[in-house]
Amino acid sequence: MSHQIKILLFAVLILAVAGGVSGFAVANNAAANAAGYKNNSVSKYAITGIMYDRNAIDPTMIENITFTVAPIDPTAPAAAFVKVQTATAGPWTICSLAAGTGNNMTATCAFPKLTHPLAGLDVTALNVVASSSLDLAS
Repeated sequence: MSHQIKILLFAVLILAVAGGVSGFAVANNAAANAAGYKNNSVSKYAITGIMYDRNAIDPTMIENITFTVAPIDPTAPAAAFVKVQTATAGPWTICSLAAGTGNNMTATCAFPKLTHPLAGLDVTALNVVASSSLDLAS
């Protein structure tokens, strides 16, 4: 095979691979919803003002975790769904949301002592999932 034909075949192969990769990237566009989880995000949210409300009778127990959820991009939609995980590989707790200023939302995650107790010592992580759309798979 001549040297020119080899170069031509190599160029065609490169173009085919590049076309396939760009087609794959176009197919992986994210929806316009805002979402974030740990350090991986699409229009991520800022989680600030984390407060742990302790039980008045037994202060070793946590009754609520509250925090503010705000989109980093002020034009992004407000969070419509938030859940937390207080231990790695632990269960998820769905939080209630109240409107704040602008697109900011106040999330309250309840841990009633009788039905869903949470001991302060058992909190080993605080993973937050926030989405601008409702979690239909919960």
